Amino acid sequence: MRLESNFVQKQAQKQTMKLAMTQQLSQSIAMLQFTAADLTTFLEEKALENPLIEVTSGDDVATDYSYKKRKNNGEGNSDWLDQVAGKSETLSDHLRDQTLLLKLSDTERRIVLYLIESLDSAGYLTADTKAVSETLDVSESAVLDGLSALQGLEPAGVAARNLQECILLQIERSSDAPYIAYDVIAEHFDGFVDKKWKKIAAEFGVELSDIQAVFDYVRTLKPKPGAEFESETVQYIVPDLILTQAGNEFIVSVAKRFLPQIRFEDSYYQQLKDAGEKDVSEFLKEKAGEYDWLVKGMEQREDTIQRVGKAIIEHQKAHFIDPKNPLAPLTLKEIAEELGVHESTVSRAVNGKYLETTSGVFELKSFFSSGLQMKKDSPDDSGDISSTSIKEWISEYIDNEDKKKPLSDQKIVEMLLENGVEISRRAVAKYRTELLIPSSSKRKRFD
Repeated sequence: MRLESNFVQKQAQKQTMKLAMTQQLSQSIAMLQFTAADLTTFLEEKALENPLIEVTSGDDVATDYSYKKRKNNGEGNSDWLDQVAGKSETLSDHLRDQTLLLKLSDTERRIVLYLIESLDSAGYLTADTKAVSETLDVSESAVLDGLSALQGLEPAGVAARNLQECILLQIERSSDAPYIAYDVIAEHFDGFVDKKWKKIAAEFGVELSDIQAVFDYVRTLKPKPGAEFESETVQYIVPDLILTQAGNEFIVSVAKRFLPQIRFEDSYYQQLKDAGEKDVSEFLKEKAGEYDWLVKGMEQREDTIQRVGKAIIEHQKAHFIDPKNPLAPLTLKEIAEELGVHESTVSRAVNGKYLETTSGVFELKSFFSSGLQMKKDSPDDSGDISSTSIKEWISEYIDNEDKKKPLSDQKIVEMLLENGVEISRRAVAKYRTELLIPSSSKRKRFD
């Protein structure tokens, strides 16, 4: 049996276009995405690999302050003790110091010290008492006694196993607590949090205003008693762009003094080049080429961020002339189309990049906001309105509401409609949640 095939082999040329992700292109994309701090770290790593590159860091706030501090310490009659670095006390240190004043047996002290090391940064106990008893080979009752001793130390509420216990520990040691506060939290914590107060008030035979007083008092307590001992790392914002104003005209310039710069080590290059060795020449060619690419990448980064910054300023000009004017609706896509770049490029250019203005320093992405179409017959028939402006209206409505009869989301919808903004109740609820504003039932007061 013979099989016939209709397949024919032939050669043909076909021209296609595709983007090859070279190492240099990948590096340029990464540099655009870097913050000023990330860019400094990246360049310093490159300098470690390339002896022809020297990196000079930008002048940030911390550097300026450190210089002035050293200068002042070197002049005048300042106390030498001021130059000794302070050491912040940790929660563990604070509690261990207090245990020295307790009359404890060796076993009791061992339990308490173990429990101290089992606290999280908020001051809550993370270990199970039964597991602790097995680990230390002691009875669980002994662990509970140790826990009771630990909970009697400062700050009040420390070593609690949950929020309810934390609040109860603080109420026990307070002389300002309402007389029914402990019982309300102990017996009806969930209902209290959910503001199901009518049932609680009826059970205790008190007025709703009495439960409101408990609520107001509880809000003065510390839900994280150990938080005050957390050491915070101060972070400084380094602007990438600086905005200056001349009349109604704005000038956007790159903040070069805050950004890292690189310098070519020419003397070292000439010294190695004069050696005349082939391997050395190839090495120098490679490293000099890498330097050129880094310079080009930094220039492209600065140019892109500056162009994006200028476009943003142009769209939000009314807001920069008078900050009371709301932000205009603006999307990444609009700026991308205007500049002839991809939307992802604009996203990289605004995330983590800051603009210094006379009003403060702002992240570039904060000037983007989605918008809604205003009704044609609205009092302000100006086209779109940004979601930022809508949030400001919602916040203002709630700030001025009658707390005994707080505004429902539907009522806010109606109030916005009166100003020409058509919006759904679900959208209002979403914006309210983003503003960290609770629902009307949880904002209601009874006094």
